[in-house]
Amino acid sequence: ECFIPTAAVYGYDLRITSGFRSLSEQTQIYDQGRTIDGHIISEASAGKSIHNYGFAVDVADRERAYDINWIKLGKIGAYCGLEQGPEGDYPHFEHRGGLTTADFAAGLRPSPLSLPCPIMDVRAKANQSLTRTDLNNCGAPNFNN
Repeated sequence: ECFIPTAAVYGYDLRITSGFRSLSEQTQIYDQGRTIDGHIISEASAGKSIHNYGFAVDVADRERAYDINWIKLGKIGAYCGLEQGPEGDYPHFEHRGGLTTADFAAGLRPSPLSLPCPIMDVRAKANQSLTRTDLNNCGAPNFNN
């Protein structure tokens, strides 16, 4: 209700390329480039990725794939309460709420994110697009700067 609609206001047509991953899926991803042919695509083994707990997504633009301004998208993610992955993993966004992977493994979960602007919920429930005017009226920063 925040990240993808706000990104759309700035011209991104994001899709989620990866969300929740089972431990088995994470093992396969981690093994790529190590025990399976290919390039290494993850530094997180099973249980060490926030994807394993359902609090992370990887995104790409439907038209431009990964050829986008990741710094701007990181600012949009931060506005929505998400942390962007480090250099080399910019398509990754997660909600940890200050918790470590050990905390997640122990069963702790972060508090739900709150929307920074009430109109986001209204637009989502009405299946309407968020607008630049909506964001301006909420006092959202201009992510083009």
